[in-house]
Amino acid sequence: MRDFFSLTEVLDFHAEQIELYGGKHGVRDMGLLESTLAMPSSGFGDNYFHAFPFEMAAAYLFHIVQNHPFIDGNKRTGLATCLYFLEFHGIEIEVDPDELERFVRAVATRQVLKPEISNFLEKHVSSQCRQVERKQLSYPAGEA
Repeated sequence: MRDFFSLTEVLDFHAEQIELYGGKHGVRDMGLLESTLAMPSSGFGDNYFHAFPFEMAAAYLFHIVQNHPFIDGNKRTGLATCLYFLEFHGIEIEVDPDELERFVRAVATRQVLKPEISNFLEKHVSSQCRQVERKQLSYPAGEA
């Protein structure tokens, strides 16, 4: 199973957000975007630095928002990538849209860091997904 999004997928998420909500298409710094997208899957030996899906989703949100690799729509793309990642792993988040917007803005101003993002996501797991295990992801055989 592939656990992470490709560059093409995240570019598609960005295009989708710009089409839905407006703004300018384009990448400001491709190298920065590639580096940003490597963060959730980074690790050492057989272990990821962000070991749990909530931490990995938090890394997507935090690094896309903080690094500003896109010309426009970094907060929206970071949030979309984070939420799509959780959905990919069978986790849905239930949160008031206004609260979520305030939270993402706090991420953008560094009032909230990755551990708090992970906690926020885990706290807002949909009632239908409450039985989600905090399973640790590990490198597929041969990829460490």
